[in-house]
Amino acid sequence: MEKNVEILSREIVKPSSPTPDDKRILNLSLLDILSSPMYTGALLFYAADPQNLLGFSTEETSLKLKKSLSKTLPIFYPLAGRIIGSFVECNDEGAVFIEARVDHLLSEFLKCPVPESLELLIPVEAKSREAVTWPVLLIQANFFSCGGLVITICVSHKITDATSLAMFIRGWAESSRGLGITLIPSFTASEVFPKPLDELPSKPMDRKEEVEEMSCVTKRFVFDASKIKKLRAKASRNLVKNPTRVEAVTALFWRCVTKVSRLSSLTPRTSVLQILVNLRGKVDSLCENTIGNMLSLMILKNEEAAIERIQDVVDEIRRAKEIFSLNCKEMSKSSSRIFELLEEIGKVYGRGNEMDLWMSNSWCKLGLYDADFGWGKPVWVTGRGTSHFKNLMLLIDTKDGEGIEAWITLTEEQMSLFECDQELLESASLNPPVLI
Repeated sequence: MEKNVEILSREIVKPSSPTPDDKRILNLSLLDILSSPMYTGALLFYAADPQNLLGFSTEETSLKLKKSLSKTLPIFYPLAGRIIGSFVECNDEGAVFIEARVDHLLSEFLKCPVPESLELLIPVEAKSREAVTWPVLLIQANFFSCGGLVITICVSHKITDATSLAMFIRGWAESSRGLGITLIPSFTASEVFPKPLDELPSKPMDRKEEVEEMSCVTKRFVFDASKIKKLRAKASRNLVKNPTRVEAVTALFWRCVTKVSRLSSLTPRTSVLQILVNLRGKVDSLCENTIGNMLSLMILKNEEAAIERIQDVVDEIRRAKEIFSLNCKEMSKSSSRIFELLEEIGKVYGRGNEMDLWMSNSWCKLGLYDADFGWGKPVWVTGRGTSHFKNLMLLIDTKDGEGIEAWITLTEEQMSLFECDQELLESASLNPPVLI
């Protein structure tokens, strides 16, 4: 399919009004500084309007997107700037907007949405693993021959997490529909987690093993609403009578990859699950509309794979959540608790050869399916698909909000065992077609 994607234009979209002088410099928070220099991204798929009742041509749609983007950037002004070291120069340099033509039917594309095909819809600059300084924001509008549209939004991870990305998409969609932006972003993360005056701590994941190219494969597993209901019932017990969708799927993932490790190892290994947690709503001084990498890691250990039943795994996850919430209360402007957590994570990574390290990240309940730019809501939403990190699971809502899609990256050997696990296949389907 690669030869069927043609780049038609590439231009800079600048904010419709200049950034005030007192907002020209934005200091990055400690958590932003420590985040990886890469792009995080989402792909929003829109089906064609068969009767073209809205009357939009490709040119009109593209112009509508660019005009509304220009009006949105003054509110999200750092996204039009340039990252320089530990701050953003909010100089209105602009965002990059790319228009592409895809000689393919969207319905055919969605019959088998593999990560490799998604990569073709992503701006080439977003695939770089070099330091991300500019553009902070990359957009690619992919127009399919049938009239379908895929909007790819990629933002530097040095200033945004998935929640920040969702806030921007919501604001841009509202602007495209001629509405006012209802959730005004707050760029005060550095006041809550300021850069320390002394030397920065080293990042636990800055290890050769993590950044070198590995033979990994990413696959999509879909848990529909009915299977989720059964899985939640199976995972419940006295301590946790009503586990969430994310808790149940995360527990199943950890249990299944632990079984994979057991099959490929001569002796039981300690299995460590790292769960990315949104700090908004947990740290008292952090408001819900804060833009930035407001994330931390919750760490669970299964010593020598001793935890067997899925109910026990859910119990461990719920207990870890309660402890983590208490620790969040201690996080303040001193950032000392962040350093302690980094030290704890560093010890885990230091024993990486002795342990199996897994990571889970949830994009559920971000409201990405509400992104209506004026031609209806998306028929499918997903992340970038592929991952630079092995042993990773990314969870995203299904369109009905009741199911979950899990994008899982493992080594080829691990995946060959994982995708055949009968307990997994009782609850999930391997890459079913997306229905539109």
